[in-house]
Amino acid sequence: MDHFASFYPGAIDYTAHQDTIRTLIEAMNNKRVCKVTYKSAAGQRAKTFHIKPLKIFSYRGTLYLHAQRAKDPWQKKWVEPEFNPLLAIHRFKKVEPADRTVSFEVPKSYDFEKAFNRTFGIMKDESFRIEAEFTGWAAAYVSERVCSLDQEVEKHEDKVRIRFTSSSQNEVLSWLLSFGEKARLLGPESLVDALKKRIRAIQKNYAGGGGRRG
Repeated sequence: MDHFASFYPGAIDYTAHQDTIRTLIEAMNNKRVCKVTYKSAAGQRAKTFHIKPLKIFSYRGTLYLHAQRAKDPWQKKWVEPEFNPLLAIHRFKKVEPADRTVSFEVPKSYDFEKAFNRTFGIMKDESFRIEAEFTGWAAAYVSERVCSLDQEVEKHEDKVRIRFTSSSQNEVLSWLLSFGEKARLLGPESLVDALKKRIRAIQKNYAGGGGRRG
C-alpha cells in the first residue's frame, strides 16, 4: 500500500453511509427485498418504496445501486415499471430488509456488463450515435479511452475523429464541454443544436463582463 494512493478532491464522504452499504450487501447475499426511503437530486421530498437490490458499482467517484422495483406488500395491483431505478447510495435516507418472507431471485437474463458497459453514459435512455472531432491534448485523451464497444477512431496528423454510441444526451454534452475549444461535435444535428443552446445559456451567465456580483 506504500506504493499506491488515491486522489479524491470533490469526492463524496461515505463514512455516514456505511450502514446503508452493509444492509444492501446483506440483502443481496440473502436475496431479500428492501424497503427504502430515497430522495433524488431533483425531488422535493423523499419517497418510500420497495426494491430488489442487484449490484453496487462505482462511477466517477459515486457509488450507485442498480435495482429492480418490487411490489409493496400491501399493493393489490402491480404494474411492472418501464424502467428500473438507478439509485445513488448517498441519497438513501433509510434502508431496511422487508419481511423475511419477501425474497427474490436475480433474473437469469440480468447482465450488468450488457446493461451498462456497452454504451457511453450511466443514464440508459434510447441509444444514438455521435461523431466528434478533437485536437491537441484532447485528441490524445479520447484516443486512449473506450467510450462504447462499437467505437471507431480515425487519427490524423493534428486531430482525432471519434464515433461511438451513447444513451445519455446530457452526459455527452457535459463531456464535450469539458474539452472546451479542443472538441467539436459533428453529429447528430439535433445534438449539435442542443450543444449550441447550452453554450448560449452559459454565455448569458457572463453577459456584461461576468465576475462576482454585489
